[in-house]
Amino acid sequence: MSLKDRIALFLATSFYLGKFPVAPGTVGTLGAIPFFLLYWNKGLTAQISITLSVIFIGIWASYEVSRMYNDKDPSFVSIDEVAGYMITMLGIDPSKLELNQALTYFILGFVIFRVVDIVKPPPIKMLEKYPMGVGIVVDDVMAGIYSWITLHSLIWIFKF
Repeated sequence: MSLKDRIALFLATSFYLGKFPVAPGTVGTLGAIPFFLLYWNKGLTAQISITLSVIFIGIWASYEVSRMYNDKDPSFVSIDEVAGYMITMLGIDPSKLELNQALTYFILGFVIFRVVDIVKPPPIKMLEKYPMGVGIVVDDVMAGIYSWITLHSLIWIFKF
């Protein structure tokens, strides 16, 4: 395996979290935690820039890994879940929240995103038909958008 292939695999699996034998997508989503903790207090522009970077790196890494393994959507690729969760959390700045409030948003966003990603309401399922890297990532981007709308609506409605 070349260095490029190893880098792609490391990134595509969310630092190998996606290789976890049980619920690799859910475990792989935990790869978003370092981004959330390190960059989320830098403002919305930084959040969007980092999220877009993860999306584009994810498309490349997912393409390379799907090519390497000759699999349209390998179950261990989880950078797409990281990107989707990062979209879900856009606009949340834990440094401006009480700890219990930040944890509530963090956990609620995680649960909402995983449910939407697993259920795949229309048209999310159709987006998987795009080829390789794009098809792997774009459905989770849409799941992240649905989850962002849901999370921020709940925050607005319940004012918590």
